[in-house]
Amino acid sequence: MVRTWARNIALLLPLVAIVAWVTWRGGRTREDPAAVLAALKAAQGPVLPAAAAVGAASAAEIAGYDRETLYEFIDGAADGYLARGFQRCVATTFAFATPAGEIEVAAEVYRFGDAAGALGQLEAERPAAAGALAGLPAAWSDGNVLVAARGPDYLKVTAFAPGAEAARALESVARAWSNGGNQ
Repeated sequence: MVRTWARNIALLLPLVAIVAWVTWRGGRTREDPAAVLAALKAAQGPVLPAAAAVGAASAAEIAGYDRETLYEFIDGAADGYLARGFQRCVATTFAFATPAGEIEVAAEVYRFGDAAGALGQLEAERPAAAGALAGLPAAWSDGNVLVAARGPDYLKVTAFAPGAEAARALESVARAWSNGGNQ
């Protein structure tokens, strides 16, 4: 009988030790919910605003590209993006109804490994005649092309036809993107 007790205790001691260790460890490694949410948002990738958020009548289906498929989207310019730490891209075309007819703009958001990559790409593609946009940090436009950066993301919006309405459409996309009006 003594042997049975000794054997049972010998079997239970490791289990009790494991339970104690798991309980102790679990209490020490709680993640901050805000930090977890920030990490999840960062991992989701680049996003474009919804058509309604930019004031567009419609938007084409969003296309996505990664390091392997970027050449399909911007053949010839992909090397510069990759050199700056490009990770992913989403792109669409927004259509705006105006009194003069429909205006289309192409919108692209590129995710880089860090903010320096996004700012580097912005500087490389910023039109020479572009001026800073009031109320939008790190955003420039020449009325035909608008470029902006926010953290590791780089926005490029291009009007298919120049004009005052097109410039307003570009700025509308940038403001919605800057405010987080995501799809």
